Amino acid sequence: MLSTVRRLARHLRIAPSTLMSRFYRASLPSPKSYLAGMRLLHAAYLFLNPGLSVADVAYRLDYSSPQSFGRHLKAMLGVTAGEFRRRFPFEVSLERYVDLLITPYRETLRV
Repeated sequence: MLSTVRRLARHLRIAPSTLMSRFYRASLPSPKSYLAGMRLLHAAYLFLNPGLSVADVAYRLDYSSPQSFGRHLKAMLGVTAGEFRRRFPFEVSLERYVDLLITPYRETLRV
């Protein structure tokens, strides 16, 4: 899973510092911001399956523990995992991701 800037850079066959500087020069949010948003979007998608617990989702997303996943949700959105599941279904999460990280930068991303 491409959950870190280092892994993404390795996948793209560039140095992490190069990846970071390209985002910075293009006035884009950091790669870490995009990855964190995608991880939350993936969590919302996994929560579509009512049979998956918070722990199941946390481990599938490569978090070290359900508590780590919970801390990330609290830091990013100010909600618990249960609240995230209820308040941020996949469609809402996707719309939020696009509104915050794609739409404002669509001209830059088009290049």
